[in-house]
Amino acid sequence: MELLIGGQKLEGPVLIPSISNFETQGSVVEAIKLQHALNEPITLVSAHDTANNQNLIDRVIEFRSNGKLVFIDSGGYEASRIGRYVDNYSKTWDFSAFRNAVSSCPYDLAASYDYFIDQSMSADDYSYQLLDGMRDHDFIDSGKLVPVVHLKDFSGSRYLSRSEAVDIVDRVAIELDPQFIAIPERELGNGLAQKAALVKAVVNELRSKGRRTELHILGCGNPLSFAILANAGIAMADGLEWCRTLVGPQFHLHHFQQAELFPEPQNTVYNPMAELIRDEVDSYQTKTLARNLHALQGYAQQVAGAIRAGSMKDFVRANFGPDAAAICE
Repeated sequence: MELLIGGQKLEGPVLIPSISNFETQGSVVEAIKLQHALNEPITLVSAHDTANNQNLIDRVIEFRSNGKLVFIDSGGYEASRIGRYVDNYSKTWDFSAFRNAVSSCPYDLAASYDYFIDQSMSADDYSYQLLDGMRDHDFIDSGKLVPVVHLKDFSGSRYLSRSEAVDIVDRVAIELDPQFIAIPERELGNGLAQKAALVKAVVNELRSKGRRTELHILGCGNPLSFAILANAGIAMADGLEWCRTLVGPQFHLHHFQQAELFPEPQNTVYNPMAELIRDEVDSYQTKTLARNLHALQGYAQQVAGAIRAGSMKDFVRANFGPDAAAICE
């Protein structure tokens, strides 16, 4: 699978290391600088984090000036999470704040603002609301909008059925013809098998109708989840695992502070900057972040290679065991 974004070719499925100011190791500015140093081809930043942060915007400009790609997210994740601790915080992140932030930062892809279905709303009414909302995104450069389709209400008590989810994604693809549509991984269902089944249903519908739209999964940086959903047909995913956890042997994740206990996973990708940091840098945080980023660069290549070779089930079995491999049907 080859993806063409902003004039750059990427071998898919793509695993994007996202950055956030919420419960991650290090600052967003240091994170994107490290990604730049390790030649990461694409990053995902939050509009919430770029808002009124000229230092981060300058780093985004620098990142893109070297032919690298930037996907700017809606900022809803950070606003809602911080809002759990700060009264009324999430209310400050409205459409106007989102629009101002996106308009102030360069990007190659931009996620839409978040629109959730109401508990009492029908799936048809939600699709109309969603498409109406997309018409307000004319400030986003042509061809760069990535509509976000939420499959549940904000509280999580009202889920769309599988058929409703498939239908809404296809309607958005028909009306807007975007390169990508994004769905949060946590809203795909319960358990990996259920998530994979829904992804397959959505992707099969899009392909059977001849749509050009591909699927991006938000918040899917867990290596096993990425592999399973890549096998199910997604084109891209992003996640914060690289700056929250430790990537150990066979790409299993551990606590960020346990690097001395677990060796690095086998990696066929040569990255001289990762090796330099490993050998010369004293900072535990920097060394561990570089290790994780390098490991997941190699992992994404291995996943892509297994899909091309038709050996995804064997790849998953070797790294995660027979029960995980059984989902790769």
